Amino acid sequence: MTTTVSVKIPARILERIPRAGSGRSGFIVRALEEKLARQRPLEWRAEGRRGRRLAALLKRGEAERFPLLGEEALRRELQERRGRFA
Repeated sequence: MTTTVSVKIPARILERIPRAGSGRSGFIVRALEEKLARQRPLEWRAEGRRGRRLAALLKRGEAERFPLLGEEALRRELQERRGRFA
């Protein structure tokens, strides 16, 4: 899916990028993707009392959620729960 965005670009930058119809959009998209790839994803940090409490609950439940089951292990788990392997 694409969305059209209108931005103001200083003339000094506009002079250095491809002209309209000569790959300007692709150039800008690649430049943005490159810039975003360099950024580290932001990690959520609890700031309020409620957030810290929820973060503690998440931390305690981590052992139950990880490591994730592989495809075969998940299939076996489902069969056991359905009473087909017991």
